[in-house]
Amino acid sequence: MLFERQVSNVNLNSNVNLSSDEDTNSAASSSLACPTEKKLRNACYCEENVWRLAYRRLFGSTGDVGREASKENEQYYVVFVSNEEKCCPMLYQVASEHPLKPCFWDYHVILILSRKRMKKGKQVMDATVYDMDSNLKYPSSLEEYLNNTFDFKFSDHEEAIKFAPLFRVVRAEKYIEHFHSDRMHMMKDGKWMATPPKYDCIKTPNMKKNKSGFFSNLFDYVSMKRNQKSSSSLGEVMTLEQLKKRFGIQ
Repeated sequence: MLFERQVSNVNLNSNVNLSSDEDTNSAASSSLACPTEKKLRNACYCEENVWRLAYRRLFGSTGDVGREASKENEQYYVVFVSNEEKCCPMLYQVASEHPLKPCFWDYHVILILSRKRMKKGKQVMDATVYDMDSNLKYPSSLEEYLNNTFDFKFSDHEEAIKFAPLFRVVRAEKYIEHFHSDRMHMMKDGKWMATPPKYDCIKTPNMKKNKSGFFSNLFDYVSMKRNQKSSSSLGEVMTLEQLKKRFGIQ
């Protein structure tokens, strides 16, 4: 089954409340107030789930929150998973009937923590992934996560190339600063395709309407066109092998 989040023709209206991070019902405030990380999850809103998770880890200070990447050798990355077909098979997803039955996501979003440490006199990299929609251990080593989640057997070589995952890797600080969404991509024929989060929509001071007339830059992040120049706020698109190499997986 393909879980699609299609752009609709519904316009922004007064029922959609865009808030600042100073509001008590903002994504930022609600992320810090949430009792556990896994309870940050709202089904089908992974782009917001990871925004809140990244904010919580970078700026939280109590309980399981105070793990911000404050050291020079630590860095969080928001990673969008998709491909040019907008159809990417992923195993071990909560939304699937069985861990080994793939979800064919139009896009998915995860958080990666990269740490550098010394081992036998050499600097090595450890990478950990946080995916609230995965049945794998939370968190998992990035190597374990990638080897299990994308161990999908295609029927032929052409399909393997066509539906192979691509990854847009963005510094978490940049994503928190620039991402915004009015959630209108989740409206179809005037109805929500999935119940929206109760906290207010994520906005930025200089946000503008996109080509569909919505206040959202979500699909700038979802886009996996590798020949397209990206600003630093949109990060870099990588293949699976490039992602492994980027985070020190042999």
